[in-house]
Amino acid sequence: MYFEDLTPYSYHRSEAESGAVNVGWLGADHPFASGTASVEFLDRLFVICRDHVFKMHRGFHVCEFCPNAANAPLAAIRIGNEARLGFGEIRVRHQGGKVFAAPTLIYHYVADHQYLPPREFIEAVLLGDCLVDHARGSS
Repeated sequence: MYFEDLTPYSYHRSEAESGAVNVGWLGADHPFASGTASVEFLDRLFVICRDHVFKMHRGFHVCEFCPNAANAPLAAIRIGNEARLGFGEIRVRHQGGKVFAAPTLIYHYVADHQYLPPREFIEAVLLGDCLVDHARGSS
C-alpha cells in the first residue's frame, strides 16, 4: 500500500481528517529516500513498532521488496526481542505537534532496505510521543 511521505493520512477513512501525515508507506513501483539510520533511531523505532501499535489490522501487509515474502508476515529481532510486523500502524507526534502515521513495516524498511524517513519523523521517534488508540484498550 503506497502513500507518498508527508501527504495527509487517508488509509482509514474514519481518521482521514485527523491531521496525521503519512510516512513509510512504501511500494515497489515508487522510489524512496535511502541512507543509513542511527542505532538509536532503529532501537527506538523497533520498540514503538513492537509495543506502541496505534491500530491493529485483521490481515497483514507484506514487504514488496523481499522476493520470498509473498504470503508470510514478517518478524524482526532486535535487542533480544521479537516484533511481528505488517499487522498495524504506529502514530508518533513530533514536539512541534505534527503527527506521523506509519505502518509497522517501517522498521523493516529502514533496517533491511535502507529507507530513510523524513528528518521530522526521525526527530519525532527520538524525542516525541507515541500515540495509542485508547478505544482499543492497548498501549
